[in-house]
Amino acid sequence: MPEIRAFGGLRYNPAKIPDPADVVTPPYDVISPAQRQEFLSRSPWNVVRLILPEGNNPYEEANRTLQSWIRQEILIHDNEPAIYVYHQKFRIPDGTEKTRVGFLALIRLEDFDRGIVLPHEFTLSSPKEDRLNLLRACKTNFSPIFGLYSDPEQRVESLLAPYTSSKPDMFVVDGGGVTNSMWKIHEKQVTDPIRELMQPHWVLIADGHHRYESCLLYRDEMAKQNPDPNAPFQFTLMFFTNIHHPGIAILPYNRGVYQLPSFDPSAFLQKADSYFKITEFRERKAAESALKSEGSETTVFLARLRGMDSYFLLRLLPDVRLQDFYPDGTPVPVQRLDVNILHRILIQHVLAISEEDVKRQTYLKYYKDASEEWNDLESGKLQIAFFLNPTRVEQVVEVSRSGARMPQKSTFFYPKLMTGFVMNQHQ
Repeated sequence: MPEIRAFGGLRYNPAKIPDPADVVTPPYDVISPAQRQEFLSRSPWNVVRLILPEGNNPYEEANRTLQSWIRQEILIHDNEPAIYVYHQKFRIPDGTEKTRVGFLALIRLEDFDRGIVLPHEFTLSSPKEDRLNLLRACKTNFSPIFGLYSDPEQRVESLLAPYTSSKPDMFVVDGGGVTNSMWKIHEKQVTDPIRELMQPHWVLIADGHHRYESCLLYRDEMAKQNPDPNAPFQFTLMFFTNIHHPGIAILPYNRGVYQLPSFDPSAFLQKADSYFKITEFRERKAAESALKSEGSETTVFLARLRGMDSYFLLRLLPDVRLQDFYPDGTPVPVQRLDVNILHRILIQHVLAISEEDVKRQTYLKYYKDASEEWNDLESGKLQIAFFLNPTRVEQVVEVSRSGARMPQKSTFFYPKLMTGFVMNQHQ
C-alpha cells in the first residue's frame, strides 16, 4: 500500500519574495519558449530557471542556480515535517466553478507491477532522459506529480478542512484566472492519521508520468550506491486528490486532421456511415449541445469538414463489433474509450492514417483549446475537426486497474498544478 510521508519542503522565502506570482509557473512541459522568456522577465528568481535551464550544461547550471538561491535564502527549508494542503479554484469552459482540493506530500516510489502506483498513459524516452538528467544534477523534485486516490467517504478532506479557513501560506492567481492557495500543516495529530488513511488505497498518476518514471530510474541508480530503503531518493513529491471529490475536472483533447493526400469529405462521410449514425446540423451551438447530451449515453463525435457548411454528429451504431478493430486480448474498457474508437475506426480505418503516422503526428494535431481548433478549421489549416466528450475519471481508473494504458493525449486534467509552491530537496 502507498507509503505517504510529511516532509520539510523547500519553499520561496516570503521575506525575499513578497509576491509569489513572480516566481511560480505551470509544469515545464506546457511552457513555450515565448512563455519562458516572459517568466524570466518577471523575476531573476523565477522557478523556470530551475525547471527549464539553458546553457552549455543546462542541468549543472540549474544546480548552480539552486545552490546559489539556497545560500542567499531565496529558497528556505521548512524546519519541521509537514504536508501542504493545496486548493485550486477555477471555471471549466461551460462556466461552472469548481474547487479542486488535495495535499502535497512524499510518496515511496513503487514499480508499477506492484499495483500500488498505477500509470494510465505511455511515455516517451526523450522527456524521461531530460528529467532524469535534471534530477541527477539537482537532487530535487521541483514539480509535484499529480496523483489520484479513491476515498468515497472523503475522510482525508474532513481532516484537512478546518485548516483551510485561515489565510493561506501562499496564494497566487495564475494567468488563466485559477486561484491557487496552499496551507502548511505540521501537526502530527493531522499528518499521522492522513498517512494511515492513505495506506489502503492505490494511487493513480493523472499527470507527470515522465517525471515519475525518471524518479524510478534515479532510485535504481542510487540504490546501487546506497541500499538504505529510507534514503531520500526512495521518495518523490506528489499531489494527492480524491476521485470522489466534485472538484475533479477532465477536459477533452480534440483532434484535427491536416494535409491528408486526396482527402474527399463526401467519401469520408459515406464510409463513416457504416459505423455511425450521422446527423447533420446547420447551427454549431445545436451540434455542440447534442455532443454533450448524447455523450452521456454512448460514443458520439462532432465533426466539421472543410468545404462543407454543416456540422455532423457521429453516433456509434450499437451493432459495431469493436473487437474487430483491436489486437486480440485488448481489455474491454480500452475498446470502449471514445478516444480509442475515434482513432481505431475513424482515423485509422476510415481515413487510412497509419498508427505510425499517428505517433509522428504526420496528419494529426491535438487541441486542448477548442476555440483554437475552430480557428484553424476556418482558416483552412484543417481538413477535419473532431470534437470529443471528455474521458470520465471512472474510465481512467477502469483502464488503469485493468493493467492497460490509454493513448497519449487522452486526458487533460484541468487545471495544471503550479510549480514553485513547494519543492522536495533530497537531503
